[in-house]
Amino acid sequence: MNIAFWSMTSGRSATSCNMIAVSIMSTIAYSVKGTLLQVDQFSRALDDVFCEKRPSNLLMEEYSYYSKKGLDKLVDKSQLSELSTEDLLDNIVPVKDTLMSYVPVSKRTSVGINYREYNSFTKKILQVLNLTPQLNFIDCINGDTPVAKIILKDADVVVVNISQGMNIKDLNIDKDILKKAVFIIGKYNEESEENVAVIRQKYGIDRNNIAVIPYNIHFHDAIHSGKIVSFLSKCMNPRGDSEDITFINNVFLATNMVLRKAGYDEERK
Repeated sequence: MNIAFWSMTSGRSATSCNMIAVSIMSTIAYSVKGTLLQVDQFSRALDDVFCEKRPSNLLMEEYSYYSKKGLDKLVDKSQLSELSTEDLLDNIVPVKDTLMSYVPVSKRTSVGINYREYNSFTKKILQVLNLTPQLNFIDCINGDTPVAKIILKDADVVVVNISQGMNIKDLNIDKDILKKAVFIIGKYNEESEENVAVIRQKYGIDRNNIAVIPYNIHFHDAIHSGKIVSFLSKCMNPRGDSEDITFINNVFLATNMVLRKAGYDEERK
């Protein structure tokens, strides 16, 4: 099952961070097994998110930068033949202390590849993901692009990431997409006049299909230092920082919403 995280705008709704938070929470809280795929090349590389930073005085030999394993190799393979589940399994890296894996990307991926070829690759990798029994979390290219349209049409669940102050035209979404969509307000600030209740009314969103993930400086630091798994695990301790508790409770609620939309509750019965 493919769960696509997408926004009409870039840089405002924390699309990638929301996907990371929900996917890692799903494996921490419910032992969900899955794969993270990052199609948006403007997002922070998953290698940086899941690998702790080395001291600055050491040579930073990034795994995915020097190795073609990962998205690079899958793109190359797709230009020669169809992709298989074995190809995917050969090009994923496990996230330490979780049941999640991810497809590494590098600064080379999509450079020199024209849009038509990348569209073709996207269709092929989605076909492979559809054959896997696990949940696949996809960091989709934001905006109204050909690749985004391919992913959103294929996805079983679309997580639409919105921000406070967003223009209403930014949620002019196809009716077929809306049927399988839930909404997350990223970088949420409860002191804003445009709170979740106002946003629900503004866009006509059912209360069961919208969640918030507040801005949290410790989460931000964990993303940038490669300690996201340990941070989220630590936040599950109810005796932690009050802002962290509020943050983790909202991530938990957002995760439940997404998993419920994906039919995960029914699968566990």
